[in-house]
Amino acid sequence: KRVPEKEKEMFKKAFADAYAFLQTPQSFDAFDRMHFIQQHLQPIGRQLVQVQKKLQIPFNTIHAVRGNTATYFDTASFNPNFFTPSNLSYLNDEKIALGKQLFNDVVLSNNNVTCASCHHIDKAFTDGLTKSQSFGADSFLPRNTPTLLYAGLQQSQFWDMRATQLEDQVKNVIDAKDEMHSSLGKAVKHIRENTSYVKMFQKAFNDGGDAVTEYKLQAALAAYVRSLAPFTSRFDEHMRKGNVLNAEEIKGFNLFMGKGKCGSCHFVPLFNGTVPPHFTKTESEVIGVPADATFTKIDGDSGRYNIYQIEEWKGAFKTPTLRNVSLTAPYMHNGVYKTLEEVMDFYNEGGAVGRGKDLPNQTLPPDKLNLTKKETAQIILFLQTLTDAP
Repeated sequence: KRVPEKEKEMFKKAFADAYAFLQTPQSFDAFDRMHFIQQHLQPIGRQLVQVQKKLQIPFNTIHAVRGNTATYFDTASFNPNFFTPSNLSYLNDEKIALGKQLFNDVVLSNNNVTCASCHHIDKAFTDGLTKSQSFGADSFLPRNTPTLLYAGLQQSQFWDMRATQLEDQVKNVIDAKDEMHSSLGKAVKHIRENTSYVKMFQKAFNDGGDAVTEYKLQAALAAYVRSLAPFTSRFDEHMRKGNVLNAEEIKGFNLFMGKGKCGSCHFVPLFNGTVPPHFTKTESEVIGVPADATFTKIDGDSGRYNIYQIEEWKGAFKTPTLRNVSLTAPYMHNGVYKTLEEVMDFYNEGGAVGRGKDLPNQTLPPDKLNLTKKETAQIILFLQTLTDAP
């Protein structure tokens, strides 16, 4: 199908304008990334979708980003079903409602523990503790509780990335003696004795098979977690409509993507380690997180190396999302930093190597960023715009 001449001229002008902006003399640090995205890249994306619809070209729906999406910042631009292991895990309202009820029910544990015991909705599904509390609340787990928001839009779970799918994470947590202290088998047995739950499972899956199975339990909980991707922050509204962020917040975004190099690992728009443009791989990094705030030594947790024994992955951890980061303190896998200012200082100095520590496999560039206090404050102001509406 041929593109009409009117649309051809429209595209020529749009690309010419974008190219002209890129040719304007400006430094790497001064480049206005927000302006380029909003005034050039997004209009081109919208024009492409309009032409595709006009020519009745089918949209490909098997990718992480839906085929009929004009920009990464559109509402529902990401397809959570792409990250599922099978169509039995595809989302529907009934599965999400079932998963939410299970998430808040002690039926999954061997005591009065629920998923919500460690993932509090008012703290963006974290718990505010340095490290997660263990089953029985008499000790602590080795790592900090990560947010569940946007967890479904990545290909690895847990700090050490030992689970590929959310379904695997569900099993791991329920079976762990220091977490839910139960098993999928026990949970299914109790659920089958509850006629209300059985009906909910039948309605949610409606496949003619056994109403309640271990995998369906995993899939229901995973569906609920995959639904926790609202994209309702002020940043999202600004990217869709404009005129929401102020000048300081926009400067913070440009610093985040430019001089601060934050966007080199926390990829827009998910702000996690899931790599664009295909979003099929989730990255980990070795940054040399300190054992305590004094930074006398690097934390001894080997991260991914404990699972895979690959030397390059010693001390490697999944790159988490920065969405809702204002609500998820303390920070890092060991909760060593209480404030975003402390986190920014760590990166500004170049991580462990930048602080003079011996870490030959550090993937974070050791060069100092030379961010001023004002620039650091602007980046933090931008990060605060990533908090979703209640």
